[in-house]
Amino acid sequence: MEGSVETQHTYKNDGIAGSASFTPIVTEGQGMVNSSGYAYEVFLSFRGEDTRIGFTSFLYTSMIDAGIRVYKDDKELCEGEEFGPELLQAINQSEISIPIFSKGYASSVWCLKELVQMVECQKTRGQKIMPIFYDVAPSEVRHQTRGYGEAFLSHEKKNRYDKETMHQWKAALSAVGTINGWDLHNKTNREEGEIAKTVTHKVFNELKKAYLVVSNNLVSVDHHVDKIMEKIGAHTSKTRIVGIHGMGGVGKTTIAKLIYNELSNKYNNCCFLSNIRETSKLKGIYYLQQQLISNILKMKWTDIKNIDEGIEIIKKRLSNKKVLLLLDDVGEKDHMDALVGKHDWFGKGSKVIITTRRKDVIHVRKVDWRYELTGLDATLSLQLFSKHAFRRDSPTKQYINRSKRAVHIAGGLPLALEVIGSLLSGKNKKMWDATLKKLESVPHDEVQSKLKISYDALDNRQQHIFLDIACRFIGYHKDIVVNFWDASELFSEVALEVLQNMSLIKIRKRNKLWMHDQLRDLGREIIRQKSEMKIEKQRWVWNPKEGLDLLRRHEEKKEVEALHLKFDDQYHFTYKGFKSLPNLTFLEVDDLKGNFRAKRKLFWLKWPSYALPTNIFQRNSTLLPRLRWLSWHNTCPTFKIANFSMENLIILDLSWSEITHDWKGWSHMKVMKNLKVLDLAHCQCLKRTPNFSSHSNLERLILSGCESLIEIDKSIYHLKCLVFLDISNCLNLQRLPDELGRDLACLEYLSLRRCLSLRRLPETIGNLESLIELNISYTSIKELPNSIKKLKNLKVVEMQFSNISKIHNAFRTMEKLEKIEIVRKDHPNERLHVEIGDCIYENKSLRILRLRGVRIHALPRLPESVIELELEELGVDTFPNLSNLANLKVLHLGFGPPNGDGKSDGLMEEPIPPWIGNLSKLGSLKLRFRETTSSTDLSLPPHPRRLPTLPSNLSSLLLFGCDSLCSMDVSKLRKLSSLSILYSAVAAIEGLGCLENLRYLNLGDLGQLAMLPDLSNLNKLRRIQVSDCGNLVEIQGELPRFLDKLTIYSCDSLQDFPDLFSLMGKTDIYMHIRNQMFEYTGGHWLLLYGFKYMQIPDLSNWNRLTILTVRDCHNLVEIQGELPQSLETLWIQCCESLQKLPDLSSLKGLREVTIEHCGKLAVEEISRLCSEKSIKFGGEDNK
Repeated sequence: MEGSVETQHTYKNDGIAGSASFTPIVTEGQGMVNSSGYAYEVFLSFRGEDTRIGFTSFLYTSMIDAGIRVYKDDKELCEGEEFGPELLQAINQSEISIPIFSKGYASSVWCLKELVQMVECQKTRGQKIMPIFYDVAPSEVRHQTRGYGEAFLSHEKKNRYDKETMHQWKAALSAVGTINGWDLHNKTNREEGEIAKTVTHKVFNELKKAYLVVSNNLVSVDHHVDKIMEKIGAHTSKTRIVGIHGMGGVGKTTIAKLIYNELSNKYNNCCFLSNIRETSKLKGIYYLQQQLISNILKMKWTDIKNIDEGIEIIKKRLSNKKVLLLLDDVGEKDHMDALVGKHDWFGKGSKVIITTRRKDVIHVRKVDWRYELTGLDATLSLQLFSKHAFRRDSPTKQYINRSKRAVHIAGGLPLALEVIGSLLSGKNKKMWDATLKKLESVPHDEVQSKLKISYDALDNRQQHIFLDIACRFIGYHKDIVVNFWDASELFSEVALEVLQNMSLIKIRKRNKLWMHDQLRDLGREIIRQKSEMKIEKQRWVWNPKEGLDLLRRHEEKKEVEALHLKFDDQYHFTYKGFKSLPNLTFLEVDDLKGNFRAKRKLFWLKWPSYALPTNIFQRNSTLLPRLRWLSWHNTCPTFKIANFSMENLIILDLSWSEITHDWKGWSHMKVMKNLKVLDLAHCQCLKRTPNFSSHSNLERLILSGCESLIEIDKSIYHLKCLVFLDISNCLNLQRLPDELGRDLACLEYLSLRRCLSLRRLPETIGNLESLIELNISYTSIKELPNSIKKLKNLKVVEMQFSNISKIHNAFRTMEKLEKIEIVRKDHPNERLHVEIGDCIYENKSLRILRLRGVRIHALPRLPESVIELELEELGVDTFPNLSNLANLKVLHLGFGPPNGDGKSDGLMEEPIPPWIGNLSKLGSLKLRFRETTSSTDLSLPPHPRRLPTLPSNLSSLLLFGCDSLCSMDVSKLRKLSSLSILYSAVAAIEGLGCLENLRYLNLGDLGQLAMLPDLSNLNKLRRIQVSDCGNLVEIQGELPRFLDKLTIYSCDSLQDFPDLFSLMGKTDIYMHIRNQMFEYTGGHWLLLYGFKYMQIPDLSNWNRLTILTVRDCHNLVEIQGELPQSLETLWIQCCESLQKLPDLSSLKGLREVTIEHCGKLAVEEISRLCSEKSIKFGGEDNK
């Protein structure tokens, strides 16, 4: 509730039994968790004669002893007896249901009816179901096979229950069969008692949690929760404070609640304070202090008179309490200081979670770790949107394109996806189109109000800059726009810092401004509302069409300060049009088609007969007197820049134009004494640059993509303020003037990337004493000049795909050098050798060294500062000693044969040295060993025979070409998220089933691998690829249920593999083994080829399936149940044993049926049905 604080806590005794011994305090604005309102806490569902005397009795007694209220009914439902209201009420009034699946469970009508009611309560009331698979496998329950299948055949024969009832029973079994529970079917009687205790403990913890309510429609939250849980140290006794920041509506509170819920069962003292920013405004921060103290001490505390008194009480009374505290939407640092001043305000082991829109609030010493939450990608956005719009994980076929349009509007913001999805749910296509059209320009009110909170907290200057970015400057370089703002004294650097701290903008790679689409739309809507929806009163006119309409009106428009236009054949700019915009500071004009060369006949001015003479207009230099930014793209050589007042111009962008070196406009530009940015990018006709002597204040010069450029004017040395010089992609530029190094003392960035004809750097480059970044990638430069040693401030040198063959000794004197990168394509006949001198060790600031596609024959000692090391082709015969690189986070090494006649002395016992396990910060390790051509080939480095202990922090591991590595143990790599083992002799991977954080598994060309262990517990595993493992015989157990993609091919010995049908619905499956193929793509197409299945299970729940193809399944007798209503194409070939198909008459979407070579099917009857339903039928006489 707005203006109030939601607080929740739970009191827990030390023992497992017992109840709270205090009276809960309920104060104004405070929501407490009291009695649950449930008559029972747990409902047990079981078949009496199977488990009553043994396991069920153990479990019931264990839970009663723990003080849990359990409903256990010992009666059996007799034939024809109705489901009594008492039983129905017992299920409805329980918090948790526990079905105990035994062999005879499905034969009991009573049990099946109970299960249906449990599933209904789960859907409608959020009841938790915790299944126990007593003496049956989960897959048997899920797919009704073996005894469960026989039970349903028995029910059918009795003919007592209609088709709908039977379908409900099956659906309930399928649904509950997918829930993680306890699998006892291989346990002994002695273990059953222990498991009963384990179940009781789990149930007790579930019941005592002070759960905060979280939506059931969550997508991709696990990896966020896992990362934060790791940092918060759930299993440590240290007090930890973590902060989660991000823009409004991105899901901060949801993630924080999930973490709170996960931790709450470990704490007796829990407190959740919501909406702190708003509550502090309405009631004061001391009111929040009262809530915190009352919750933790479990007594009403209302006599705090001021903030300082509250701080003293918290420090004194709570310092011995181990607390779990969630502070939601903290708006100011003062809030933090008043509620969580220091770690020692709370007892040892306390955990504090903070959410905020402002990252500066949590960028203080007391916060141990910070986590930024960003939006969802397109795939996850579509899934979340679909959950709200269609109550499923994907849109219906008819609404796919509209859904993608809606997702694009939401821009990955969870709040917007939920609101828009709910808004469109149940609406027809016409309403969808109308709503989406509106939302493309105007945000939804609910989303807008949530986002506007942050905007309202800005001062006037900050709001001005926010609106400028929203209207036009997204994607622009920060420094360019700062030049524009500084002329108006907006203190833009400070404002940008505030906007970043409040998660309203980001400054991304290459210093580009970024803003979320929903915030952009909010800013533009604010502009509209301020102007009373009148275009002539808008400060910004960003829509080119509206801009042209505005120019047609010649009345004065003083409010307009910024205008974006595009060329239009139907309208030509006039003097009067621009004269009516006296306060215009920003003008951007584009070619409508983005290609001026197709419009040569168009001139900048074409006058009607009654207009003033052109020469009068040209002499008028007072047009747009306040103009500071002019972007005129695709201009032709006749463009008359002198038409504008240019004395105040700061930024001039003439990129993508046809101007030449003799363009008359160069002489008129001499009056631009304040010019700071000149952009001539992609001026394809420009062969020589203009004279720069009149632009001594210029800070940024952009010449990238001027492919005809052959000469840079020597006057460039006049640009004494130049900071940024981009000459990239000037393909014909062969030399740089020596004057480049004269007086350019401020130059920090120089890019010569893709200047393919450039062969040398001038020796004067050493005079660029401020240079920070130098890029000579894709040039013909072979050697750096000696003067480069004078570049004391150089941090980054990029030499990708260049001809540099030596890392210059001068780099040792560059105390600030952080990154050296040489990348070259692999040319077998042209191997480039790079020498790394011993001097590199003296560079103590080097952090990144990447050498790809080049050979290195000796690796000297590297400085300890290196955190990323990538050496793709080491020509050495021993593993290099990198034990001193304690800060390494990324280590990628590839080994090739040594140079010349270098020979290895043979295989070493430990070619991967044990010290690698000491690199505690290492997160990514890739080791590639080249395949040996023969058993006697000793010219390659030794391959590892056994894997040493690897760093426990590894998140990514790739091993390639380990011919002698027979086995490996990964059980201690619990943080591993990606594992790839390729072209190796590994026969066993121990501990694979323990990698609980694994998301990607790739096993390829492992000729000795015979078995994969049970991976069913790896709930985060999303992709599995197994290929070319010729001796792989078995994949044990079940596969994880949350896989996104499963690929298995060229594993021709594989005999036993998991049930693939259990993965359908979410997982893309491609399996090709011998003559068998199982392909399930995008949920729409299922192909079965050559499988020995006798039955295909009920597919009616796969409501995205549109194409079903079954070929050469010679043992197939029946397709069970019903086919999904979404099915459009059914193709069955060469299934000689197939006797029965599901009823096709109810499939309203079916368009095509083909049946061939299925001798036992009544094809004539199916053909007749298709004819009646106007379904295209293809096939033949099966006789």
